Amino acid sequence: MKYDKPFLTYLEQIELLKKRGMIISNNDFAIHALNTISYYDLVNRYKIHFMDANDQFRSNLSIEYLYLFSLFDHKVQAFILKYSGMIETLFKTRFAYILSEEYGVDKNDYLNPIHYETRLRPHGVTFKSTVEIINHQLDPSQIKDPSKYYCQHHNHIPAWILFKNISMGNSINLFRLLKPSIKRKVVDALLPSSSLQYNQKSNYVTLSLNAIREFRNFVAHNLNFTNLRITGKRKIPPEILWNLLRTPLIQREKKKITASDKEALQGIYGVMLAILSFLDDAYLRSLFIEEFLVIISNDRDEELFDEYSQITAIPADIKNRFLKYYKILQSFEGK
Repeated sequence: MKYDKPFLTYLEQIELLKKRGMIISNNDFAIHALNTISYYDLVNRYKIHFMDANDQFRSNLSIEYLYLFSLFDHKVQAFILKYSGMIETLFKTRFAYILSEEYGVDKNDYLNPIHYETRLRPHGVTFKSTVEIINHQLDPSQIKDPSKYYCQHHNHIPAWILFKNISMGNSINLFRLLKPSIKRKVVDALLPSSSLQYNQKSNYVTLSLNAIREFRNFVAHNLNFTNLRITGKRKIPPEILWNLLRTPLIQREKKKITASDKEALQGIYGVMLAILSFLDDAYLRSLFIEEFLVIISNDRDEELFDEYSQITAIPADIKNRFLKYYKILQSFEGK
């Protein structure tokens, strides 16, 4: 059989790239790029942005530029990975606190079916299936620390320990299944200062946490992060985000969010703002902004970001927006 995607040596890959119009003046560097990042991640991942319909690279595109662009992309991904992990911890911590406060520290009590809806319609998530997944993590052949340690040395596994061993997705499903009286307390713990109605906040928490989780998973599994968009019924509600953060982070004209910002909020920028909305502390929000601005701090990174912002729909003026918001945060910290 003649395979349509045969194995190619690094030199053969380089020749293919040259035939397609990529500028490669140093084969040693090209080999380094290809055996560090891989042909697929370096070329195929970005081909929709850098190649035409005939599989020819745009003029004057060098492998050095594509290599730097990929590294820049991974800087942003590492940033998102760090803060999505922080939000997962924040969510699980506050969720576990409410469960423990209301129902105690025994798993049979805080996971008692009477505290949860049987099924989420029309989504099909059930309490039974969610708990089965959780219990599978506690099986002797599967259990890991810290739950394993508690199982061996204590007479119960409290929620704040159990949650360390279950996925963010299962934690979100458990939250969604909560009956309203307790769910309201978790929502208020996550968005304590919001003036939004409970149903708006509850819906926002679910959608934004799932969006953060999806972007985090794309980073963790090395998927096409730059092209990811959360659309349709799964998207983070733009007007809710505006209510939580407002200008200068989100732009409005005639009391409506601009079309360009609506597009931006479906991608990385929407997840960044969702993360900010859960960091309900001026210091943490300031730190978030400081660390992102470092990513685009030097001239080379600013040049790369110009192209990156077009591909990801991040607002081109994000630096100015963040600097203005940073000044607002500093005024809060000074009080």
